[in-house]
Amino acid sequence: MYQPKDQLHAYLENLYDLTDEQPFYFSNKADSLEQTLWRQPKSKQEQTAYLDFILNIAYHLLQQGQIQASTRWYEKGLNYQQQQNILYEQEEYIVKPLGNNYVRLGDYDKAVALQQAAIQKAIIANKNELLSSLYSNLAISYYWLGNYTATQEQSNNGLLFVPFQKTITGLLYNVKADAFYAAGNNDSALFYNQKAIAFYRTADAVDADASWIVSALQLSAKLLADQQQWKAAVLKLQNAEKILEQAYPNSRQRDKAKLKAEKGNLFLELKQTDSSIHNFQAGLKFFSIDDSGYFPDHTVTALYAGLARSLKQQNPNSSLYYFQLAVANDYYCNQLISSSANSLQSSLNNDALHEEAIAFFHERYQQTKTQVLLEQQLWLMELSKGRKLLNEQNRSRQWQQDSMQNNKQQLFAELRNDYLLLAEAKDAAVKSQISERIRQQELALGLQENRFAQLLEQPSFATFRKKIKEVTVINSFVSYAFSGGSCYVLFALNGKIQTATIPAASVKQQVDSFMQHYFSANSTAFANDPAAYFTASGKLLQQLLPFAIGNQPVIISADSALHRLPFEALSTNEKKQFLGETNAVSYVYSFLQYMQATAAVKQPLPVTVYTFAQPHAGFAALPNSVSEAKQIKRKYTATIANAATATETFFSNAIQSSSVLHLASHAVADSMQQPYLVLQKKFYLGQLQYIVTGSPLVVLTACETAAGSLQEGEGVVSIGRAFISKGVNGVVASRWKVDDAVAPAFIQSFYSSLQKQHSPVTALHEARKLYLQNTTNLAQKNPLLWSGFSYLGIDQQIQLQTSSFNWYWLLLLLLLPIGFYFFRKIRK
Repeated sequence: MYQPKDQLHAYLENLYDLTDEQPFYFSNKADSLEQTLWRQPKSKQEQTAYLDFILNIAYHLLQQGQIQASTRWYEKGLNYQQQQNILYEQEEYIVKPLGNNYVRLGDYDKAVALQQAAIQKAIIANKNELLSSLYSNLAISYYWLGNYTATQEQSNNGLLFVPFQKTITGLLYNVKADAFYAAGNNDSALFYNQKAIAFYRTADAVDADASWIVSALQLSAKLLADQQQWKAAVLKLQNAEKILEQAYPNSRQRDKAKLKAEKGNLFLELKQTDSSIHNFQAGLKFFSIDDSGYFPDHTVTALYAGLARSLKQQNPNSSLYYFQLAVANDYYCNQLISSSANSLQSSLNNDALHEEAIAFFHERYQQTKTQVLLEQQLWLMELSKGRKLLNEQNRSRQWQQDSMQNNKQQLFAELRNDYLLLAEAKDAAVKSQISERIRQQELALGLQENRFAQLLEQPSFATFRKKIKEVTVINSFVSYAFSGGSCYVLFALNGKIQTATIPAASVKQQVDSFMQHYFSANSTAFANDPAAYFTASGKLLQQLLPFAIGNQPVIISADSALHRLPFEALSTNEKKQFLGETNAVSYVYSFLQYMQATAAVKQPLPVTVYTFAQPHAGFAALPNSVSEAKQIKRKYTATIANAATATETFFSNAIQSSSVLHLASHAVADSMQQPYLVLQKKFYLGQLQYIVTGSPLVVLTACETAAGSLQEGEGVVSIGRAFISKGVNGVVASRWKVDDAVAPAFIQSFYSSLQKQHSPVTALHEARKLYLQNTTNLAQKNPLLWSGFSYLGIDQQIQLQTSSFNWYWLLLLLLLPIGFYFFRKIRK
């Protein structure tokens, strides 16, 4: 063996050769091998050898189908090559495989940014022989993003350079065919698919990668399956399997597994259940899955889903097991995606699986009445919600640890500024340029995060079950899930779960009609006929909550149209009381927020208040915001800031402090642009994405801070939700424009109760009750006036720092001169 006195360059070359000779053994010992280096590489020769070693590890892990581990080492290699400025064929040996890994993992935006940068470098360097393959990779990334127009454009760009690399021709033809097929143009898909297969029979295709031929055969199988030619489609896939096995007998395990999954689905159509089960099980054997059952690859999710469908009739209990594994593994995989947009796309891609699993658990419960099935159904419902939000929370926790790094702070600042420019850009070309810059910055951030070196959080049903029992001792929890034609309602109290089913279309229609009639801007429907409101809202609540709920706090996990419904404004009984009057109500995007909550703050907290005292940027002054600030400062330790003069940097620093944040500024949420807060400049929701927050509670009395666009499975994308995504435990936010006559007293009651009860959920409930009890005029009980404020997030214990200023001392100081005056008169 080499000793420290020997040359490091020779030792690295030896490690390289060992990895080539025994790739499975040594690539899986890569970290241990790296630790044997007795010093850091110094010369360019040593640095190049070290980079070769890193990339060789990444390559062999890729060949074994270990995409997550491979990505980690490719990212490490790219970072090292850029940091040390090593001359290297970066496009061919780093960017191409790393970009392909991102595609496999579903992180398409990152793949696009990486490949676009590589294309620009290749064009500048006149490396025409690389461009056709680089364009094909870019086209594939756009395909998975669902942008089929861009897929065609980049494929056509690649075809312009095939004279320099003819082998790639068939791949480009088939990428075009895939895009046409996905867009529903089967005739064009068939045309280009046949061109691809014909090309692979020519001499120019001798060096074509076997996986490209396999891809063409897979699409051919899909086209046959669409014509219900199931057997012919199976034969295509069997041919593809032979080609892949001959070319890669000991690698491309993931690709082989995908073929097994596709064959399994075809056998399901042929009603050959045993063959279907065999293929799905064979596909799983290509992965090294531990006892948890989780593996960070969506192919594993697809195989679990296929087994679940195959076993539905033959073995329902096994089917339930695999449905649960499939949904949980999808959640597990989603943590790998660092791009917010791709996280949402990944969630949407598996929505059908989630709906099917939830429906089957409900069906089995109806047949067996086994309580644990309801607990499992509830778990799947909550796993399927807010996956993007929970992923963002995980990233925020990582950023919290890294936030002191200067390079991260600078990158976050640049991203926030670019999101501001993007939101305000009018010209399409300018928007495109800014979007591209954001992609590049997010790519850099993703590489710095080293996401793939981190341990993923494994979802645990046992932990979920324990938390449900713990939380529902004093709270009731109700969860909704729209699946197919049904809306499933699960109600948990004291750990016991009840269920109901409502026709989905009916619920959506009723909620939309109710909201439009009573809660559209300046609606007078309640004042015109209060009795009609109580009747309509009472029926709606009875339908949505057909359980005996008592007076305990209610936690609501909504879905679809129910995200916009103020449950606290619904009538509970014939006495014309509201749910928000009899029960404390709060909302979560997923119950998993209770499992991911940050530690409770034990010390008393100050309050940072933003007011809007003067007109600014076309927005009117909010005199009541000043009143709110004075009320808060009179009782608690508070810092008052003028929103109109608050810069983005000042606001960002305030958010990172551990104080309670109170925003009494203007906010805007409409369908034409991102929601934003009005500070010195507009502060958009996108900018908030790259701020590390420290506050456990944010109170947003600004208008429309809980309003925004509705994303299926994720809820309303609002300013309030953005704070939740950054790790804030709870947010008080407004669904619509705040009534200036109601807000100050309402907020004063909230803070007074918070200081006594230390629970923001209870404090908001007490504020609602006090308002309704002190209102004798029925018209003033209009829910449009008071039910706009909602609590998003988990309940928590908050203690406020009381003001150090004592008003008794002030009174004494005022009386001293008077006392002194009388004292002197008596002396005279």
